[in-house]
Amino acid sequence: MSREKIKVPGKVYDELVALQREIHFTQDHADTIKKAEDRGYMKAANWIRQNERAYKIGFAWGFEPDASEPKGALQDIPPREAPVQRRTIARKETSLQPKSSKKSTSGGFFAGIRKWLSKYF
Repeated sequence: MSREKIKVPGKVYDELVALQREIHFTQDHADTIKKAEDRGYMKAANWIRQNERAYKIGFAWGFEPDASEPKGALQDIPPREAPVQRRTIARKETSLQPKSSKKSTSGGFFAGIRKWLSKYF
């Protein structure tokens, strides 16, 4: 077998490259599968699981995207999910009028104290 890079599907190649940037590859393919699944690279994890021997060879010699796949195609756009209902607290509708400030016109601070003392004592 000549030293050629292992050909993998395009999406798997993209995920393998991204995974290679994030972690250090190891020969322990089970550990690499776990790390790929933790990071959301499910296609790469499935490919490694199904092609253990090819992964070990590709680890040493490298990977390349399969040329039989069309290039430059639009990527699949996932369907839009239903909006999440937010928990909100019902609030009373308030007017935008400023609140009136009621200031005591009874003569100041000491007058208020005298009034309070005369009320309770």
